[in-house]
Amino acid sequence: MKKIAVCACACVLILITIVSCHKNNSGPYPGSGPNSLWPLKAGNTWYYQDSVFSPAGVTGVYPDTIVENGQIIQDGSGTYYMGINNPAGWFGIGSYLSVDPTNYAIYEVDSPAFSPYIFFQTVGQDGVTIGTGSDYSNPACPVQSIQYGFSTPKTINGYSSLENIQYVTDCNNITREAIATYISPGIGLVRIEDYFADTANNNKLYLTYSQTLKSQILH
Repeated sequence: MKKIAVCACACVLILITIVSCHKNNSGPYPGSGPNSLWPLKAGNTWYYQDSVFSPAGVTGVYPDTIVENGQIIQDGSGTYYMGINNPAGWFGIGSYLSVDPTNYAIYEVDSPAFSPYIFFQTVGQDGVTIGTGSDYSNPACPVQSIQYGFSTPKTINGYSSLENIQYVTDCNNITREAIATYISPGIGLVRIEDYFADTANNNKLYLTYSQTLKSQILH
């Protein structure tokens, strides 16, 4: 499942205001610890079940895997990003992740040529606005994005998880997409849910894609 460009645009704007307070150099592998939001260590592997939906229901189910491949890149601030392979899933090939040394957020880079943005962030209470952004690729109807964080844990497929939700709204104030992300500290990504507006049903959101953790091998 390809990530939408507006997510990257929104999160790049967020990064400018947050990184200076929380991002620092405390060693080359801050995300590799056992309590990390996402333990990023070479060889770590996560096994998922991915599902694709239409408004009428499930249209496909298939297995999926994320592997920490050991590739490392470094940005101009000295932050290290660890490469992951997820060819059949949300991240695809060529994504890199970094966990803030304070375990505050997960940053993503879609390739070494792109700027990092916040994939997930922890917050102190439910419903905190993490950041907003705009996509002007269609100047006649710009798209707005807003990402929220929640501190109350939810049990997702047996894992105690924290939640972020991003809403993408068009110029007519219609929510066109919602992306829910669930992270279990010490485990990593537990589930992603991607919802689209059903134009044939008064733009009611329906689940179009999910990626759900089934098991993992962590070193």
